[in-house]
Amino acid sequence: MTLGQKLKALLKGSGMTQEDLAERLEVSRQAVGKWVNDKGIPEVGKLVQISDLFGVTLDYLLKEDCAEKNVSNGADVTVSRPTVINSGYYVSKEMLEGYLSYSRQRVKQITTGIGLFILSNVFDCFGSDNRILSMLYWLTMITGVCMIIWFFLQTRQYQEIRRKHLIFDDKVLAEFKKQRESRRKKYAVMMIVGVAVLMANPETEGFIMNCFGRTVGNAVSWIADTIWPTLMVWAGMSMYNDSIIIKNTEWREKVE
Repeated sequence: MTLGQKLKALLKGSGMTQEDLAERLEVSRQAVGKWVNDKGIPEVGKLVQISDLFGVTLDYLLKEDCAEKNVSNGADVTVSRPTVINSGYYVSKEMLEGYLSYSRQRVKQITTGIGLFILSNVFDCFGSDNRILSMLYWLTMITGVCMIIWFFLQTRQYQEIRRKHLIFDDKVLAEFKKQRESRRKKYAVMMIVGVAVLMANPETEGFIMNCFGRTVGNAVSWIADTIWPTLMVWAGMSMYNDSIIIKNTEWREKVE
């Protein structure tokens, strides 16, 4: 059955007319007529609404169950035609928010681990003879290493969003794109600050050494060496997580 044939069957089974469906979907009667007669295809958002309205899956609507009869050695052989429309993985607003929240937590975890691992060297600048400073050094380093290891050992969630073609309601996707542009500006600033800290670190270290001594200069240098990589990693991973959503909403087959 084609999409149009399925729509006809759904309308008949529910006792709805094409006018009723057009009113529910806030489209013209002519648009529904084209869909029913297989002269047009609803946009993604309308397909989702139709799916919810009739209680059917997107796969059911989009997968065309066509078959042809062939004769081979006197026997009928059914040959299925490939689907002309690629179905996708529907992502609700709540699921998208869950993915973004989960991704932010992952970014915080790895950047905190990296930051603590590097920052532990600050305590070593003041000498290894002091027991308290030595304990702080090892505690900070071990905590950072554990967080990094745990980051890679955790079972990753939302793999469908990362690997499959995604379908969104139009409003949800538009809102995400708007928020993404706002976040991109913030991440760009973070990267600029990170590069500035990296480039200014040698001069800053020398100036502080001349004013306050070698120990303080080394400590400030390690703080700077903690700031710039965490900013760069935070911004880079965050932009990548956002880009996955945009990339996977394109209408194309993903090669596994």
